[in-house]
Amino acid sequence: MAKLFSGHDKYHLHAVLGLLALLHFVYRFFTVLILQQESFQQNSFSAACILVHVLLHALSFQFELPRNRIWTKPMIWREFRVHNALFAMRHLVGTALGIWAPDWWLRQPGVAAVAAKVCLVLATCKAADITTEQIGSTDDRTTNAMPYPKKTPETLEKVAKRFYAKSQFAATALAAFGTPSSSFCAIFAIEIASFLMTLVRKGIIEARTYHILYAASLFIMFPVLVATLHSGDAVAEAATLRCLFIGALGIDIRIKYGFSKYTAWIVAIPAGYILADTLSMYANTKLFFAWPGMMWSASDTLRGFFQARQQSNDFTAAPEGEVSKEILNESPVTQSQAVEGLEGSSAKEADAAGHSFPYVRPSCD
Repeated sequence: MAKLFSGHDKYHLHAVLGLLALLHFVYRFFTVLILQQESFQQNSFSAACILVHVLLHALSFQFELPRNRIWTKPMIWREFRVHNALFAMRHLVGTALGIWAPDWWLRQPGVAAVAAKVCLVLATCKAADITTEQIGSTDDRTTNAMPYPKKTPETLEKVAKRFYAKSQFAATALAAFGTPSSSFCAIFAIEIASFLMTLVRKGIIEARTYHILYAASLFIMFPVLVATLHSGDAVAEAATLRCLFIGALGIDIRIKYGFSKYTAWIVAIPAGYILADTLSMYANTKLFFAWPGMMWSASDTLRGFFQARQQSNDFTAAPEGEVSKEILNESPVTQSQAVEGLEGSSAKEADAAGHSFPYVRPSCD
């Protein structure tokens, strides 16, 4: 436990806020998944809970981080930290507006509200792009150029990237149109990624554990969508249907047809909103659209992972295909590398000999 505390965290405020944030997630997930209720209310308790997460990200900037990504371990770097803060704030803004302006933002969004949702999403994407230009790499992006372990089956790479992409679009749709609870719950994967990377950095968990827990934090939003869709709350059900339509349109426009993320969201947000509400007047959208779409998406991901795992097992069963210990157990990172990061050819060499990890930033690009 002592490893979790840092001398840079004065009075251990960041650690305390992290614990409070984790307990907050437990409470919100319990009310959504078990009680199937909207737990956020227009009161000081809700405001204090949101403030915990704002302060958690604000205080994270007190720590010294690598200027560049560490290519051999899943460790936090500066660009990652800024992106995490930006996208967490996007969800917290959506949550707050859903709590304190429910008629305007959630129940029956008008033209002004839909325009505000588009602005929220695009402004966050633009801020992330500026961050990448200033302190990141425009060539080696977090997901589309994420390196994988040597000899990783191509099928596994494709399945993982597809799953991460779908998670990104779902998170963005929830930030704009989700209920306060569902919009907030999507922050879990954003914040737990940083925590898991900290555990890896301190040697508390291994890389494989990071993968498993991070993937689970993304997948848990599927039962959240199901629970909200069948909560019996007409407002919550309508909001979830809008998210599903918007996310599906965004994926098609961005991934299938190759338009920019800005074009994708400018079109998908108003079009998905109109389409969901229009179809709901004439058909059982939960039965004929929502469930078939969710089941196809979930089964497509699980089937792909099982197939990739089988290929991986076939690969490792052959003596000549065994992955070296150097790949499975990343080489240690020196103190200078932990501060500076690996740059240029050194980073590429580390990638060729080591192990990097698919962090998904919820930016949909």
